Amino acid sequence: MYSPIKLYDTTHVNATENREQWLAWRKSGIGGSESAAARGHGKFQSMLELYWDKVNPDYEIEMNNWETLLYGQIMEPYARRMFSFLTGYQVVEDHFMYQHPIYPFMIADLDGEVILPNGKRAILECKAVNPKSVKKQFGTKADPRIPYQYESQMRHYMCVKNVDVAYLIAIYGNTRNDVVIRKIYRDYAYEEVMIKEEAHFWKYVEERTEPPYFEDQNPDLVLQALRRQHFINGTIDLPYDRYAADFDAYDRLQEQKKSKEEELLLIDDGIEHLKAKFVLSLRDVNGQYYDHGVFQSGSDRVDIFYEAKESISLPKEAQDRLLEDHPDIFSKYCVISKGNPRFSLKRREK
Repeated sequence: MYSPIKLYDTTHVNATENREQWLAWRKSGIGGSESAAARGHGKFQSMLELYWDKVNPDYEIEMNNWETLLYGQIMEPYARRMFSFLTGYQVVEDHFMYQHPIYPFMIADLDGEVILPNGKRAILECKAVNPKSVKKQFGTKADPRIPYQYESQMRHYMCVKNVDVAYLIAIYGNTRNDVVIRKIYRDYAYEEVMIKEEAHFWKYVEERTEPPYFEDQNPDLVLQALRRQHFINGTIDLPYDRYAADFDAYDRLQEQKKSKEEELLLIDDGIEHLKAKFVLSLRDVNGQYYDHGVFQSGSDRVDIFYEAKESISLPKEAQDRLLEDHPDIFSKYCVISKGNPRFSLKRREK
């Protein structure tokens, strides 16, 4: 048995209030929401970017979905109250950041704790989720599920706090029916693997050694992290032999892609032929075309639409004219941003 160490009082330090201090404290270890990323299975962040975040005091990710994150933080009190209302269990806030006494790299910052009928406490994790993804993420009552990211977070908290039960409440609307509640029990076999993998990641942090790129990592998250880096305008000499097999693999995959694209072109051509046939069918006996047609046979009905929708665009030529004729308006309404880097690989025969 063990008790967690109280690291910091977070009463007035969190993601929205005194954010800089909160972020600095989080760099002292691996938090629950970072557990999946530390183990190479993050949904929102790669292991590589988590490493950069931990070793660089000034590194902070500018999230594009800040409004979603803010909404989740604002909804926490509502989620706690709704959980208490639906279960009858008392929920209390916990204003401390905790540290595991044996594995100090494991820290925890909870949304709340549940007072169970036997007097023991359980973890409460609150989420605000998109209603369109509820069934996909959490399943049904008959087949309940918890996304890996959230389960990893809850089990991390149970380990740090030495607690046997954790609940998750996911809010996706504004009524008591727009709620999902899931419950998990402590799993020591899972915990053993989790501790080992988190310790492995933290060793990279302590030794200031960048973790290698693993093939099973999400490449989109890795590229997303790399896009936030500053690339110098210049050329670097690289070790050819180390990547020779990768060059061959890249060429092979490009050939496969080209072959599939040719197949898709034939399919697209067939679809376009049918589209033309259907659009021609929208003509009446007088030669008048309609933007909507209905095919019906018994209970079967097929609707065809061919509607022109207006769109507003500002071509490059128009932008140039606007900048020249009305620079004040251009600077006021036009936002110039640097696009994402474009990757290309060209092999040259010697």
